[in-house]
Amino acid sequence: MKKKLILWVFTFISTNIWCQTKTVIDEQYLAKGKLVRLISYYTNDENKHYAVEFINRQSNDTIVNYIDSIQHAHCSPINSIFFINDSIGFFTESGGCYASYDWLFRTKDKGKTWKYVESGSRTTGNSEYCRLGNKTFYMFNELKGIIIWNFLEGKLTYSLTSDGGINWETNSQDISTKAKINEIHDISYSADGQVTLVCGEKYILESDRKKVTIIQSNNLGNSFSQLK
Repeated sequence: MKKKLILWVFTFISTNIWCQTKTVIDEQYLAKGKLVRLISYYTNDENKHYAVEFINRQSNDTIVNYIDSIQHAHCSPINSIFFINDSIGFFTESGGCYASYDWLFRTKDKGKTWKYVESGSRTTGNSEYCRLGNKTFYMFNELKGIIIWNFLEGKLTYSLTSDGGINWETNSQDISTKAKINEIHDISYSADGQVTLVCGEKYILESDRKKVTIIQSNNLGNSFSQLK
């Protein structure tokens, strides 16, 4: 009877928590044929459950570390991951049931444990490009990284880290442009330190798109300028 009870409890937990169909939210290719994925599990309780899955595509080995030390409501989903190497990485979380926020969490043990990082989050401006996620967050290397928050009234606001994402400093730079700009349309990054922002007026239909302005940094986000 005791063995049956243990088996029933194990089956109940597995069925209702971890053995549901998983969904891949984000993935990133690392060096030497390795892949890391952020996955979610839909369960019968009120919250989603998340895990980080490391896949060695050469040996077909898989390691799964569950993010079970942090509770996530439906209105505050994890939306992206970024790993610097096999051990150090981040996940971003944006949302808000009663207030808007951006949260950044950092791990140094392959996702077994996570620590909240104060990133100087801002939630004003364009709703898409003032949110933490793959579009706004990037690490150039093991030390240097950047978060683009917004570009409003000629002022670009962003945060930089020089210690691997442990601490962040928020900066604002005035960039004078002749064009009317009230939105960031796109952001791209490169590991050699280039950040490129495509900015312009808000538009709904593609036919309404006006001429865009390109703003770029070639020094890991230390300064930006408009391309001629």
